[in-house]
Amino acid sequence: MTIANLREMKNTHPFESFVIHMADGKSFEVKDPEDLVIRKDWNINVIVLRPRGQFSFVYLKNITHITGQGKLPRFKGRRGKAGESE
Repeated sequence: MTIANLREMKNTHPFESFVIHMADGKSFEVKDPEDLVIRKDWNINVIVLRPRGQFSFVYLKNITHITGQGKLPRFKGRRGKAGESE
């Protein structure tokens, strides 16, 4: 997972909620694009805003996967494998 991937997921219109799963078993649901804070000068960390005024710093290398529903995000530079239709 790269910071560019997360930025694209955050900026998808219409926004689709998703869950960030961490290596330690924790997970963070991003229900609204404002729940994910990515500063322009950050490349390896994000902040996930949580209920009751809580927040978590997330180190990208500790993300194991992201799950969501709806249309599959199309990341810039992504290419299909031979034989796949787009």
